[in-house]
Amino acid sequence: MAGKPATVPAQPWIKSDEIRLDTSLSPWMDFAKAELGRKIHEMKADDSFIDSMRQALTLEERMRSIERKIEDFGKDSKLLGKAPSPFDVDYDILPKKLHNPATSLLGTMEADRLRERNPEIGKYFQGVKTDPAWDRKSRSFDIASTYARDDRGQITAWCAAFVNWCLIQAGAPYLGHATARSWLDFGTPVAHPVYGCITVVKPSSSTGSTTGHVAFYVESRGNNVILLGGNQGDAVSVAPFKERNVLGFRWPTRINHYLLAGTGVQT
Repeated sequence: MAGKPATVPAQPWIKSDEIRLDTSLSPWMDFAKAELGRKIHEMKADDSFIDSMRQALTLEERMRSIERKIEDFGKDSKLLGKAPSPFDVDYDILPKKLHNPATSLLGTMEADRLRERNPEIGKYFQGVKTDPAWDRKSRSFDIASTYARDDRGQITAWCAAFVNWCLIQAGAPYLGHATARSWLDFGTPVAHPVYGCITVVKPSSSTGSTTGHVAFYVESRGNNVILLGGNQGDAVSVAPFKERNVLGFRWPTRINHYLLAGTGVQT
């Protein structure tokens, strides 16, 4: 009586040499190089009205500060030994500077102006959301290409949006998240970099981001990897990054082969 065929126990991981990825084609690089050739870069708001209003508000605040000092000059103070009254105001607990809502309005206006001045960067954010893994309540939100912070208009970090856009244009798998670090869990890891693979770099002073940087690998030169990406020097550019700062290389696939290894799912 023939015995049952032996079953091979499922393995929790598969070796890197057991993964077969076709890395010969990377059509998204054609779109990335096309944007490079168009010299896409950030444009300043360049709004003389906003600049003049901000200068006027700064001058007004300085004048008010001088007026307050003149009014307070010669008045009795704790230093002169005046007995405090229950109706006296303790100026030590008051904010030194009251925020002027007009400056916030100027920041919003400047953000709007930046959005108008940077339509090419704005297009990269279409369909891009925040990563719910980075939200305490696992929420995901749409992301605007510009925003106001500290009463100034700012352009949102767009390296991940650029990578996402290039993949979409090429009809390749994409993540849809604007957080650079999130791309380290996307697709399938490759042990050694190949042309066009997604490269995630850890945060540093050069990346200007708390979640790092993401771009496409071009080549290696000495101790550096050469990456083609967006928001590199505020532009689409080719730039070197220290290889020791690379967190990982990924190839765009619809699933992560490592995470599904041994589950029986056919890919």
